[in-house]
Amino acid sequence: MKQFIVLLPVLFFSLISCSKRGDKALPVEAGEKGTVLFDGKSMAGWEACNYAGTGEIAVDGQTGALRIGRGEILSGVKRPGYDKEKLPKLNYEVEMEARRVEGDDFFCCLTFPYRDTHATFVLGGWGGSVCGISSIDFMDAMDNSTMTAREFVEGQWYKVRLVISDHRFQGFVDGDRIVNIGIKGRKIGMRFGEIEESVPFAISTFRTTGEYRNIRIRNLDEAEIAAAGKLDDEDEF
Repeated sequence: MKQFIVLLPVLFFSLISCSKRGDKALPVEAGEKGTVLFDGKSMAGWEACNYAGTGEIAVDGQTGALRIGRGEILSGVKRPGYDKEKLPKLNYEVEMEARRVEGDDFFCCLTFPYRDTHATFVLGGWGGSVCGISSIDFMDAMDNSTMTAREFVEGQWYKVRLVISDHRFQGFVDGDRIVNIGIKGRKIGMRFGEIEESVPFAISTFRTTGEYRNIRIRNLDEAEIAAAGKLDDEDEF
């Protein structure tokens, strides 16, 4: 009984300590889970996008989050060595956690490769709620069939997932699929303008501060590729 009483304070302070660490990035190992693109400690492999008036880019030592500070317009970081790292351009998944820290426009604009071109997965754009893919058949997320509206709470972390297969883009937020579009025969490309500086792989914001953690990329397995192909077969292109 005395031992139990002695252990109670230890357990109590241990729980408090765990609670304080709860906002830190959880470690993600390479291998079956994919390749870790951000280690939670440094900017290794990343550099600021060449935007005019970009905000401060830094790693928060306490939370282990990559922070993109609010810029005059666009602000962001890219991975210039994407091709040299032999990272995928088809049949792959990108996953991360993201949150809007301050601002009222997109806090996560993920530029990604698709075959020999690129596009962006936008979250919280056009005033704070519009999501979708830019550009498809020369139309931005606001104007094409991927457009959805979703409320994002400032300071709240969201699990973001993007799946790129042969003829389909699928985008998820907290497990909800908000993008599911067949792209066979469609023109995929970047929106004209400064956002093109984010090629080949980047995260950007628009007059907004955002934070990111647990960023990883992995190749789809055969079952996942087959599942995406089944969705393609059910579509009318």
